[in-house]
Amino acid sequence: MQYWVKVVFTDNQELMVKDAVRHTISEDMEVLEIDTPREVTIIPVKQIKYVSCDATVFNKKSTT
Repeated sequence: MQYWVKVVFTDNQELMVKDAVRHTISEDMEVLEIDTPREVTIIPVKQIKYVSCDATVFNKKSTT
């Protein structure tokens, strides 16, 4: 499944990734990694103001 991820940096610049397949923060909380079918983007967490993503990645399976 592909989804969008938006990163807003501390200087208010924005990065919009429209075809993300995964995004994670490293175990040491130092970097955000955004994977797409074509590339991997690594961003230092200290440069990030906030991150938002398409809510479909959090859809729950129906229990009925």
